[in-house]
Amino acid sequence: MLQDGGNPWRGMVFGMTNRLPWAGDPRPIWKAWDAFGITDSRMLGWWAKGAPVRTGRDDVLATTYLRPGRAMVAVASWAADTVRVPLAIDWRALGLDSSRAVIRAEPIDSFQPAATFAPGDSIPLAPARGWLLTIAPR
Repeated sequence: MLQDGGNPWRGMVFGMTNRLPWAGDPRPIWKAWDAFGITDSRMLGWWAKGAPVRTGRDDVLATTYLRPGRAMVAVASWAADTVRVPLAIDWRALGLDSSRAVIRAEPIDSFQPAATFAPGDSIPLAPARGWLLTIAPR
C-alpha cells in the first residue's frame, strides 16, 4: 500500500502513512493528525458494520476517526475515472447536528488543497486520490 511512497490517500483509509526517511514526507499528514487529536480518536474503518460515514460505492472508501463533537474522515478512490460522491453520514453517531456542521479539507502539503463542503455536497475524487476531511460544528 505504501511501498516506495505508495498512495497516501488509500493508506489513510487503513490508518497508515509511509515512514521517514522513505519516499514521500509524511510529516504534513502527521501534523494534520496532531491538529485533530487523532491519538484521542476512535477509528471506525470502512469495513465496520456501523461505520458512520459511507460513500455508497465499492470503489470509494471512507474511514472515520471519531472524537467527541468532531470527526476526521479519510476518503480514497479506486475508481477508474473522476467521480463525485455524496457522503452518507450518520449524524447521530458523530454526535453532530447536520444543520450546524461543516466539512473541511485543511490544506496539507503534497496531499490536498483547502476546500469546504456543506453536508449533502458531492465530494469530487480523482482516480487514485482522496481527501482527509474534518466534520465539526461551524
